[in-house]
Amino acid sequence: MNKLNKNEIIDLVAEKVYLSKVDAKAAVDATFELIMDALLRGEAVNIKNFCVLEPKTKSGRKGTHPKKHTVIEIQPKKTVAVHLAKEFKARLNK
Repeated sequence: MNKLNKNEIIDLVAEKVYLSKVDAKAAVDATFELIMDALLRGEAVNIKNFCVLEPKTKSGRKGTHPKKHTVIEIQPKKTVAVHLAKEFKARLNK
């Protein structure tokens, strides 16, 4: 399974919309920064026909230490839920 990294995204954006790599890097960086800022403010990000990114807080719970088999308290933590758009799911499952 291949992975598409940020530098490859920048190269593809530069090629697709005829930008210099410097301008494409600025655009990609700004896009990711805006998405992160919105999520950090607690706002969902809806990217039409792709996905919705939604900040979530997982509640604290009790767990078991895997080696000691003692009960431990797992602290609440923040995460991001990804909900794929119907159109994207349909294309993915063709």
